[in-house]
Amino acid sequence: MTDYQIDPLTWFSERELQHTPKHFVVSKTPLTVDSKTWILNKLKGRFSVTILDDAINDFLVFHSMGNPAFEDPKEAIFYELTWS
Repeated sequence: MTDYQIDPLTWFSERELQHTPKHFVVSKTPLTVDSKTWILNKLKGRFSVTILDDAINDFLVFHSMGNPAFEDPKEAIFYELTWS
């Protein structure tokens, strides 16, 4: 039998924000379904999903969910290294 540890940050906090605060670091790598699942499972901090102003007319907008923005710059770097 495997013992599971419950992480209070996952259960009792709102990690995905509906807006992107100014101090969040926006990633240049677009978000996909797999990368969003990875963010929810591997990272601990708050994040949001945003669409970049210069990408509105870009073809990529229609194929991605936007770009993730992270409160912790270290998590933004970890995301870029993993998914770019």
